[in-house]
Amino acid sequence: SIKMMVLLGEVGGREEYDVANAIADGRITKPVVAWCCGTAAEAFDYDVQFGHAGARAHGSEETAGAKNSALAKSGAHVPRNFDEYGDLIAAVY
Repeated sequence: SIKMMVLLGEVGGREEYDVANAIADGRITKPVVAWCCGTAAEAFDYDVQFGHAGARAHGSEETAGAKNSALAKSGAHVPRNFDEYGDLIAAVY
């Protein structure tokens, strides 16, 4: 059986908010460890493109930081940074 879920999101789009809403309203009941990559983009004062698909935030809600905050607020386990992601997965598992 499924013990937990692991999510690795990115800058741009809004799909991670669907997961956050599903956690908050009880549709997802398993523990979720989540991280949205691209938090470094927020350090720049200009538009930064990330990844092979050219991911970029189109508005503040599409930033990695905003998505990580929403996921944490919904009840997901979100590390302070990507370096802690693997350790958090192991701890929750």
